[in-house]
Amino acid sequence: MSVTEFEYKTGLSALRLTNSSGSASVEVLLYGAHVLSWTVHNKQILFLSDKAIFERGKAIRGGIPIVWPQFGPGPLPQHGFARVKTWQLGKTNTNDDVSIELHLSHDEDTLKIWPHKFNLTITIRLSEKSFSQELTVHNQDDQTFEFTALFHTYFTVDNIKTTKISGLNNVTYMDKVDEGKTKTETNKVIEFTGETDRVYKDGGKNSNPILIDDYIQVIGSSTMSEIVVWNPWEEKAKGAVDIGEHNFPKFVCIEVGHVNDAVKLDKDQLWKGSQEITLLK
Repeated sequence: MSVTEFEYKTGLSALRLTNSSGSASVEVLLYGAHVLSWTVHNKQILFLSDKAIFERGKAIRGGIPIVWPQFGPGPLPQHGFARVKTWQLGKTNTNDDVSIELHLSHDEDTLKIWPHKFNLTITIRLSEKSFSQELTVHNQDDQTFEFTALFHTYFTVDNIKTTKISGLNNVTYMDKVDEGKTKTETNKVIEFTGETDRVYKDGGKNSNPILIDDYIQVIGSSTMSEIVVWNPWEEKAKGAVDIGEHNFPKFVCIEVGHVNDAVKLDKDQLWKGSQEITLLK
């Protein structure tokens, strides 16, 4: 097993984690602590748009962007700033499962738009058929601050029109495509027939894991209790310069997060949220 550094597109620094047998690897940029790919037995599990933009200050379409400290629109840029900042490499481990730590702290730019002192740590761990991320937030300010957080994971699928998601039956959700109405999921299996943008409240606390086509299992920590299910469908994909209408059938986003309300973190306190993705076949 190994951790190697290499240069990605437009000169961005990247790391490649490889497991002991060489059957699985993860590639992650220091920019945004952004996971670009997770490959198992030459199969790409994550979707990365062929129209993704790799420019500093811009979010990358696909893989796993880190949403922090703001989910969606608000006073900060869309989905916060963690995904467009350069992180620093910390500890690496190649003794057991291969893992790395990446760190991000406040700086002059973040303090201008979000006046709080913090340190973030992302721990990425890879084994033969599973992959995990853990976000640790340390409040280094002299007062309480609030945030929301999410792993915005894009999964590769054969065709969104035949993709099936299970594990969210009877869970309440906000339907962002239908004026933000609150609904309850009545289907044991979710299928896609058009634009889908839902926030399942406490979906991560459901007793069932989230399954994608009975092949990929997604489990969030108890602190990441919401599940976002998203696909833009044809028209919105066509209108997005970094997606394109040819790409909408190729992915589904199943996003583990804490977004329904804000985490309130006192000074010197730590908060952790994580997800683990496992291949069942």
